[in-house]
Amino acid sequence: MTRSDRRSVQSGDLDRRALLAGGATSAASFLIAGPGRTQTEPFRIGWVRPTTGRLVSSFAPLYVSGLVAVKEINAAGGILGRQIMTIEEDDEGSPSKEPAVVKKLQEAGVKMICGPTGSSQVLSSLATSTPAKILQGGIANGVENSDGEKYPYHYQCGFTTVQEARRFVEYLVKSLGKSKIGILQENTGFGEQGGQATLEIMKELGLQPTSHQVYPIAAPDLKAYVTNVKNSGAEAVIFWVGTLPAAGMALRAMGELNWAPPIVGHSYLLADSLFDLVPIDALRNVNAVYYRSFTYTDRDSPGERQREFARKIQEYPETKRLEAIVPQATLYDFIYLAKAAIEAEKSFDVDAIKRQLDQTTGHKGLMGTFSFTAKNHAGLALDDIVLAAVASGRDQRAHGSFRERAPGM
Repeated sequence: MTRSDRRSVQSGDLDRRALLAGGATSAASFLIAGPGRTQTEPFRIGWVRPTTGRLVSSFAPLYVSGLVAVKEINAAGGILGRQIMTIEEDDEGSPSKEPAVVKKLQEAGVKMICGPTGSSQVLSSLATSTPAKILQGGIANGVENSDGEKYPYHYQCGFTTVQEARRFVEYLVKSLGKSKIGILQENTGFGEQGGQATLEIMKELGLQPTSHQVYPIAAPDLKAYVTNVKNSGAEAVIFWVGTLPAAGMALRAMGELNWAPPIVGHSYLLADSLFDLVPIDALRNVNAVYYRSFTYTDRDSPGERQREFARKIQEYPETKRLEAIVPQATLYDFIYLAKAAIEAEKSFDVDAIKRQLDQTTGHKGLMGTFSFTAKNHAGLALDDIVLAAVASGRDQRAHGSFRERAPGM
């Protein structure tokens, strides 16, 4: 499926360029929201992602779940009879670009945005989208993004770094019986948030790390940092490592040290390309955070809805070998949650949608069960967040998207 094909599917054969080509007067009347809008006009969603720059290929798979949702909804008749049309804007993956991107979408009459990707990017965009009362679902794990009082129109449908940290620590301590835990952390905002959350949760349990190693994101080698963790007497390691090359370096260093402790880490460890960097034996004790609904055990399998989703994302070439990364963005659930709120209110008014979302309780989504309040916009239940065996990516039951649930989860 080509990019132009996807635009045609997701926008009902209407795109932003076609609208603008129709002339200034007709475009203005079409794009600006007002009391004269008809229910047959498309519901426009801003689609903020890098289409130029170094992050294009890295971020592209994260938007596929949203494309699947849009295609499904449009095929079923849209929302209250209106087809969804995505209006794509390039942010180059840069936080500094976000205010202008959001302003441009605001001027086009857009009242709902999917994206951007990254905690810094999302926070930068919220500075403009919040006062504009634009409903937004960013792709980020930072817990600050889910503060409903500070960012009343932003909803986080994925797990937060705090939820990740709690799963990591409690699994190592309560399921594996480990108390001597080391931390390997990159020196980014993501790493700092995750590392700090880990320290706080360990403190709750009366623990502190045997070693807390923070490495520069551009470090050419991690063996010294890994050696320090090993020499501290750590029995297990928490990886706040957000890139596959760094994960590969750390795991290779462990192999050179003949050290294979239990490791828990971020979901990006589930990318199939990690198998290109280290042998599968190096991954036997490695588990990554994931969604319960996308894991299996000897007694439990993903549902039909999840299996159908896994089949659909394979239509998109950008997901190849990254199928387990696609669900992380949860744009699918964000769009369906917004649809449910619009239909319940029978209105596209943003404050009406927000009112309904803030009352959401027990919504059964693709990734898990969602509940929001006016204060808490991190809607995913902790029970829906598990650890998954990284090595199971080579299991015949994985089918790209699925992974075996870690023992004891």
